[in-house]
Amino acid sequence: MTLTMNNVLLSENVPAFMKQSFHRGEVVEKRTKEANDHVPLLKHTDLIYETGRWGNPLVVKEYKLLFFTIPKVACTEWKLLFRRILGLPEWPKDVPLLYLHDPTKNQLPYLSNFTMKEAQEMLTSKEWTRAVFVREPKERVLSAFLNKFVEEPDFYVNKCCKFKSKIEKNYCIQKREEGDFIYFLNRTLDCRNPHWTPQSEAVDKKWWKQMTFVGYMDQVAGDAERLLKSIHSSEGTSAWEDFGKTAWGPHGSAAFMVRDTAHHATNAHDKLKKYYTPCTEKFVENHWAQEWNHDIIHFEMFHLFNDDEYQNDKECKIV
Repeated sequence: MTLTMNNVLLSENVPAFMKQSFHRGEVVEKRTKEANDHVPLLKHTDLIYETGRWGNPLVVKEYKLLFFTIPKVACTEWKLLFRRILGLPEWPKDVPLLYLHDPTKNQLPYLSNFTMKEAQEMLTSKEWTRAVFVREPKERVLSAFLNKFVEEPDFYVNKCCKFKSKIEKNYCIQKREEGDFIYFLNRTLDCRNPHWTPQSEAVDKKWWKQMTFVGYMDQVAGDAERLLKSIHSSEGTSAWEDFGKTAWGPHGSAAFMVRDTAHHATNAHDKLKKYYTPCTEKFVENHWAQEWNHDIIHFEMFHLFNDDEYQNDKECKIV
């Protein structure tokens, strides 16, 4: 079974059933600002302050930006941007992008590099912007499957096929070679990884309410522009004017996050239905339910199939 994907799979040409208001991020900003009356305290044991953790928030002091990266939500592009802001050289083409996410190699400042007093201010001060980009759960889970299960076999085998039993290990490898989506989904329950676990788990619960900006993958170009226009350097210029407006793309003339969508003519609905069945869709809705119930992320639920196409749990091989 041969499956392919690209870096922007399912993220462009999003149909109306997946779209929400362009201003939904502003609603989140208002809600989080209201919640900021109760200021939480940072602890050494907090997930986002864990030493050496790849998913810790990134610090861009020049613009007083604390950015929370989430795997499978354009975090590669954001890290390339932050390196450019810091005056670091462009990422070498002969160095795997994997290392761009390694805190020991990417030269980017993380929240955990700062003292608790400094970090507390970044996490709570009204002078700092705390931003995160998120992705529709069904789309993100499928993207993780195609990228980490199908395209990068060594990644999945090394993470999830470490059984003591040779039979179980060989079965795991066989299922990966077959590109078995149902097997992948079932294994997400016991082989957890930031690329497919719920986005809400990437940040301690108490810190979600401190977010002042939430952007969405399905409108990433517009939301990225809005964020970069809202943060300013000590010289008074916006990050958009300084680093986002141009000098991106294959020809160095595009704006940050603006992509050529001509080859993504098939709408996202059809792309999702190519891999999902009513049963696997219900599985994701059940096990990623916290994504749709989250107060800050706030995704609208949609269904890929007609009501009469959904089987009851007993008829599904995956629940």
